[in-house]
Amino acid sequence: MDSPKTIAAAALSLPIALILMLLIFVGADPATSCATTLAPSSAGGESGMGKASVAGLNEAQLKLARNGVAIGEQRQMPESVIVAELAAQATESTFRNLANSSVPESLSYNNDGVGHDHDSVGPHQMRVSVWGTVGIARLMDPTYQINWFYDQATKTAGAQQMPPAQLAQAIEQSAPASYTGQLDLAKKLYAMFADIDPASIPAPRAGQQPMGCGGNSSGAPLTPTGPFGQAVIDAAQRWIGTPYVWGGGDTNGPTGGGFDCSGLTLYAIYQASGGQLRLPHYTQAQQDHPLAQMVPFDRKQPGDLIFFTEPGPADSHHVGIYAARNEQGQDLLLHSPQTGQNVTLTPLSAWQGERMDVRRYEPTHHADAVSVNDDAGQRHG
Repeated sequence: MDSPKTIAAAALSLPIALILMLLIFVGADPATSCATTLAPSSAGGESGMGKASVAGLNEAQLKLARNGVAIGEQRQMPESVIVAELAAQATESTFRNLANSSVPESLSYNNDGVGHDHDSVGPHQMRVSVWGTVGIARLMDPTYQINWFYDQATKTAGAQQMPPAQLAQAIEQSAPASYTGQLDLAKKLYAMFADIDPASIPAPRAGQQPMGCGGNSSGAPLTPTGPFGQAVIDAAQRWIGTPYVWGGGDTNGPTGGGFDCSGLTLYAIYQASGGQLRLPHYTQAQQDHPLAQMVPFDRKQPGDLIFFTEPGPADSHHVGIYAARNEQGQDLLLHSPQTGQNVTLTPLSAWQGERMDVRRYEPTHHADAVSVNDDAGQRHG
C-alpha cells in the first residue's frame, strides 16, 4: 500500500508531466510546407515561423527565398550552395523579379519592380545580351533563374567546397565581396525553410526542371483584366517615381530616362489596350484623337484622361490620368508633372481655375480605326 507521501508525489507529478508534454507540443516547430502562409508578420521576432528575424521582407520576397531553398532541396544541393543562391538573390535583386526599362519586352510580364541595370532582368539579374537566347519569357520566370544558378553551380569546379559568398561571386561575376554582406540574411532564410516538407513540393514533370513550390503571378505575361480604365491606371502607376523628361516616353516605356505627361498617357493607353490604341505624343492631339470620347467632368471615371487648358490659350498644355478619390474625398491625377519632378499622384485642385476636359478611350478590334501617328511632342507634355 502506497504511503501518503508517495500518493502526494504522484499527484504532483501528473500535472508536471502534462505541462512538459504541452511545452514539447507547443515548442515543436512543424516543418514548413508550400502551403505555409508567408505573411510579413510571420517572418520575424518570436512569432509565426520565427526561426530568425527577416523583418522587412514581404510575402513575394519570402516566396522567392522559399523557392530558392525548395528547388535546391529538390536538386539535392548542399547547404552551402543553397545559401550561396540566397545570398545572390538578396544582393542582385533583394528577392524581387525585376523587369528592366531598357528591355521593353520585359515590361509585358508581371514583375516585382522595374530596374535599370544595363539589360539585367529577374531575381538573379541575368543579362539579356548574354543569356537571352532562351527568350524573355524564360528569363522573366523566377524558377528558371533559380535553376540557372544551380545549373551554373554544378558546372563550377569545387563548388561544394567553396564558401557561399565565393561561389555566388564565381557564378554571378559581380564586384568582389559583393555577397558577403548578405550571408547572415541568407543563412536565416535557409534555416527558416530548410525543413520544408518534401511531400508538399510538387514533383517536376518528365523533362522539366524542378519548380519548388511553383511560380506565382510574377513572371506571367500581363493581360488586361477588369475594366479598361483600371488597366490604364495599372500600367501608369508602375512608373511612379520616374523622372519627368521633356519628350520622354513611348509605347514601350520611358525614353531618355523618363516620361513627359503625354508620353506617360500614350504608354498607359497603349499597354492597357494590348497595343490596339496608339496615341500621338502631344496633348492637344490626344485630346482631339478620333477615338477620344468627350465625357462631362462630373461623369469622369478612373482611367479617363484629363486635359488642362489655361485661360486664354486654345490648346491644352498638360494631361494626366484620373485615378479616383482618396480617403479625404479629393480627386487625384496620376501624371508626370514637369522638369525636376517625378511621376506622381496630385489632387486635381492644383489646377483650379483651368479648364479641364475629360476624354475616354476604349480599345477596338478594328485595326483600321487605330491611329498610328506617334510624332514627337512639340511642347510641354
